[in-house]
Amino acid sequence: MYTRHVHINVPFTAIADGTMARLLNQAPYANMCFPRCEAFWFKPTRGHPTTVDAAHWTDNIREFVQCVHRMFPNARMCGISSAVSLAENDHAVFDHIGELFTQLIQLSTSVSYFASSEHLFPARLVHTLGLTSIAYTECASSALFVCLIRANHATLQELHIEATQPNVLAHIVAHPTPISFPYLSVLDAECLDFNPDFVPTYAPTHAPFPRLCSLTLHHPYPFTTRALFAHNKSTLHRVSLHIQSTHDALFYVQSKVVDKHSLPQVTQLDIRVTCNESVWDKYVGRTTVAAFVECAPRVQHLQLNIDCVGLEPSVRGYITHTTMANIRYLKIGHTALSISDVVQVLERVPNVVQLGIDPQTIDPTTHTRIQDTQSLDHLHSLIRTYPHLGKRLNHIVFGLATCADMEGSAHFAIQLAILCRHTTRIRWSTHSSLFVDHCTRLSYASESPYAAYTHRLRTLDWKKNIL
Repeated sequence: MYTRHVHINVPFTAIADGTMARLLNQAPYANMCFPRCEAFWFKPTRGHPTTVDAAHWTDNIREFVQCVHRMFPNARMCGISSAVSLAENDHAVFDHIGELFTQLIQLSTSVSYFASSEHLFPARLVHTLGLTSIAYTECASSALFVCLIRANHATLQELHIEATQPNVLAHIVAHPTPISFPYLSVLDAECLDFNPDFVPTYAPTHAPFPRLCSLTLHHPYPFTTRALFAHNKSTLHRVSLHIQSTHDALFYVQSKVVDKHSLPQVTQLDIRVTCNESVWDKYVGRTTVAAFVECAPRVQHLQLNIDCVGLEPSVRGYITHTTMANIRYLKIGHTALSISDVVQVLERVPNVVQLGIDPQTIDPTTHTRIQDTQSLDHLHSLIRTYPHLGKRLNHIVFGLATCADMEGSAHFAIQLAILCRHTTRIRWSTHSSLFVDHCTRLSYASESPYAAYTHRLRTLDWKKNIL
């Protein structure tokens, strides 16, 4: 049996009244075993009322968990998701679902947890030890989950937090009893409603995560960000930052979280900036992005959603030629760029081998379609001006939303393929077939405006990416 991931969606009452255990202990299920299964994801539903006395529910739950363990003996990742809607006085069901979760988690070393009620997270669960990975999506009792995270500080390797309650990350790091997470290498924190004025009583003076390699932050978290960057400059290899406002962007610059070569080991950098359309806001965003790129001189994988590479002359000085020459994989998206813009970007990254273009990148206001002689002359002018564009670029990936302008996108792809003469592979991701239909017509039709480049276009390997 080669199943590696299994999803279990069953009514909780079918577990509580013993129906599921009896079913799994009968043929053919009794002899089924999936030794290669690595993870099971459990999502209980309310189900119909049961006549079985609640006094027997615990035994039935235990027997069901034993059946799951028998069928998936080597599964060490447990995903738990529940948004069951129960009556306020139905505490027995809540408590027993919590009991089920507790037993399932105790079979695992990696836990992904989402629930809409604190009753589904029993207090005794915080004593579960030996977990190496925890993914937490907001429930009503973040305090208990913070206790679980801290209780597993000695073994945790990955931690993913998505919370609407403020300062969850701060409470993990700042505590009267300082602790270290000696093996944590991946931290992904998305606290949607942080309190910028929060000042912890016990700010960390040590390195909370001394081996942190991968860091993703969705907000700057004033004291926490300083602690993370200050103590992990030599360990971080991947940094992903979602900067939600100009205020956040200014924080990173003014607090000197980043300065020249402050991230010397980072090879993967993903910076996404959300700012207003004013000239000042765009300048701040681009300056912040440029500062992060420059402080990571070894970056090879770069993903941006705001242009700081080719368009803003006042920002270019922030990024050295050496830094740009190191970039091998560039992904740009969610900012409108014309063909000329992309050409300028590629000029700044001469050694890039793969270019990724995300949805909303293709500027709908520019005339990317060849509809008149002037547009065709512009393409010819770019070809003459940049004869060696993307000399190492052999792979372009288009990520297209289903609602995108497929014909305009096809023109964009064709023109980019003509300009980048060394490109051999074009990939795209979309549920729509219109994109490739337009590309095929423009590449092969005798009446196509690109007929002069038919031989070049026919040498390309066009394939669809797996979504």
